[in-house]
Formats: sequence, C-alpha cells, structure tokens
Amino acid sequence: MTRSLMDGPTDKMPELTTADRAALRTEALDWLRRLHSGEATPADAEALERWQARSPAHARAFADAALFWGVLGDAAGQAERDRVVAMPAPWPDRQLARRGFLVGGAALAASAAGVLVVRPPLALWPSVAELAADYRTGTGERQQIEIDNVAAVELNTRTSLDLRPPHDGDSRIELITGEAAVSTRGGGDRGLVVIAGNGRATSRDASFNIRKDGAAVSVSCIAGTVAVTCADRTVALRAGQQLAYDARGAGEVAATDPEAVTAWKRGLLMFRRAPLSRVIDEVNRYRPGRVILVDAALGQRQIVANFRLDRIEDVVDFMSKAMGIRVRSLPGGVVLVG
Repeated sequence: MTRSLMDGPTDKMPELTTADRAALRTEALDWLRRLHSGEATPADAEALERWQARSPAHARAFADAALFWGVLGDAAGQAERDRVVAMPAPWPDRQLARRGFLVGGAALAASAAGVLVVRPPLALWPSVAELAADYRTGTGERQQIEIDNVAAVELNTRTSLDLRPPHDGDSRIELITGEAAVSTRGGGDRGLVVIAGNGRATSRDASFNIRKDGAAVSVSCIAGTVAVTCADRTVALRAGQQLAYDARGAGEVAATDPEAVTAWKRGLLMFRRAPLSRVIDEVNRYRPGRVILVDAALGQRQIVANFRLDRIEDVVDFMSKAMGIRVRSLPGGVVLVG
C-alpha cells in the first residue's frame, strides 16, 4: 500500500518521487516566507510544527530550506522557488552530501528544524518567543506604549516586549529582544522594572535606553538614576553612563553619548569611529532584506557618519561611493559587500 506524505512520521524515510521532493521544497520555502513576512502569528508557528511532524521528509525539507534561505535570505528563497517551478528536479546528491551534518538522518533533521524555528538563522524571521510577545515591532517600525501610568516606553525596530505581573508594588516588563527607550515619571513609590536577559533595570524617575541582542544587554542612562542588577551585583547609573552584561555577568560602568544612543528616536543612525561590521549589523535591523559582508577584513574599517532611517539605502551608496567598496545588489533586498 502506498503511504501518503500526509501520514504521520515513521522510522524510515519514505521513498519520494521527484515531484514529491519538489513539492516539499516549495512548501518549506512558503513556510519560510510566511515566517519572514512580519505577519506570522503563534498559530503559524504551531501549524509549522504540525507540518514538520507529518514525516521525517517534511522535517528534512524544512531544515534544508532554512539553511539555504539563511545564506542569502529572500533572494535565495525566491531563486530556489523559481528553479523548482522551472525545473522540478531534486538537489544533486553531492549537494546533499555537503549538508550531511544536518540531513544524515531523519531524527537529526527533525531536531535541527525545531531549533531553526526557535533560533532562526541570521534572525531572518521572529523566534517563537517574539511571535508570542505582548508587543512587537517589525523591521523599520517603532511603537509607543504606556505601562500602568508609571512609564512611557518606545519600542525600536524589531523589538519584542512582554508584560509581567507587578512585584513589590513595581510594574514589570520583559525585553525579549531589541531596543526600548524608557521614561519613568516618579512621584510615588511605584517604579518600573525592565527584565532583560540575565539582569534587570529599575527606575522611578529616570530616562534610559535598554537594548538586548541575544544574551548581550546594555543599559544607558539618559537622565536621572537607573539601578541595574546582574546576578548579585547592583550598579546605580547616572546620566551619560552605560553598563553592559550577559550570561557571564556585568562589565564595568562606561561613559556613553546619550545623543548617539537615542538617535534612533529622532530617525537617525549615528556612528563615531564604528567598525563597518557593526554599521552593517545596525543597518540590517532597520532595512528589509539583508546586507551581507563577504570580506571579513573590510569589517574593521572605521566609520564616522550619520544616516537617516527614512533613507537607509544611503548607507549602501556610502559604502560603494564614499568607501570604494564593491557592492552587488540581488533580488529580495540582498546586498553583498566586498
């Protein structure tokens, strides 16, 4: 009896026809596009899990597609979709062999695919935690929210934030990823606690900027005083001071430029002797598609410049014309630098 791809997983990979493989690749890429669209929901993530669980072939197709997509983002995805439509043939065996670390077995492929949903390659789409957040901004978006009449919070691009139950009279929120500008009003015993990674920032009458990239968190005090706690250490930051911490603990208090830190609120990116690699990382937060640095040595070049967020493509022109770096534009907003 012929087994359908819609049936549940088995211990053996089903024998697939060329058309079956092409169909699975197309479906997997469709899922990736949905996750990267900015409109995906927790229900979509759950539906994707069910789709992967249909068979080891489904899980393997998504894992392969996610790695392929992760190299060049939308351009690679569209190129593969066009190729499948034009010539529905399986990837060559030698290409699959190079992915042997991932697709050597169905169980490994299924496991890898699950990880890719939780931790997307190159952050090309929101993680499950981001999709389930109470507040979330997409690429290039900002949002202002009020927290219990205690604080005003402005979310920067690609930021996810959750509300948490009050504790000891203080309102609490959690920054899952991204960046936020916080202003607490004071005038009472109530304050705001912002949980982020391995620590938290607490204030009652202050303005500060907090950013979380993976496990790395930085808190910059703009006005007033904000207490930053990491592990068993608490530091009181004053205006113009910054503290960074991660899973290993907190660093030392450093001076920072509040004008540069909060430039995004005024629609600007300000760089003061920043390495090109960091500039590109910042641009990718605000720009659809992806800028990819293909020559690592160029990443150390220092940049002093201001850019407008509503003209973010000027950064690509700057690298090409002012810095004399080779730039190649691909479909889907992908740009190769170097």
